[in-house]
Amino acid sequence: MTRKRIEITTGFVQADYNFWVGKYMDKFYDGLESKQVLGNRCPTCNRVFVPPRKVCGNCFKTIDLSNNWVKLKDTGTLRNFTTTRIAVSEAGKKKTSEAIPIGMVQFDGSDTSVVYPLLDVQEKDLTIGLKVQVVWNDELKGHPRDIKGFRMLKGGER
Repeated sequence: MTRKRIEITTGFVQADYNFWVGKYMDKFYDGLESKQVLGNRCPTCNRVFVPPRKVCGNCFKTIDLSNNWVKLKDTGTLRNFTTTRIAVSEAGKKKTSEAIPIGMVQFDGSDTSVVYPLLDVQEKDLTIGLKVQVVWNDELKGHPRDIKGFRMLKGGER
């Protein structure tokens, strides 16, 4: 029997990569890059999805790419929320001294919700049904982080 020599080494491996998001999400991200929120509408049951979907989650019909796009306002309604003391970023997780509010927001004209930070709001002011508006990042890249988060509309109109 022949023995093979095994070498062990240590080092740092950097894995730069891109991933394909598909035609539906690609169009959605292109919209974000120009401060436009796009959803798609199921031609069978008329539900609007943000982010867009290829298959309707309600009636399971395929949503055609060509003509079912809906431009939505950058406002919505807070459907649920929580607070956390863990900030998550590309650099990892960090504990914070202050609670970070995160909310499920349903864009006006959509039937689904997205999850983003809630900005410039006190935890005591958060209520389900609160009207909110997108806060865009200064530098837009066609990425989910083009939306920095949501802020309460003046007066917190419902």
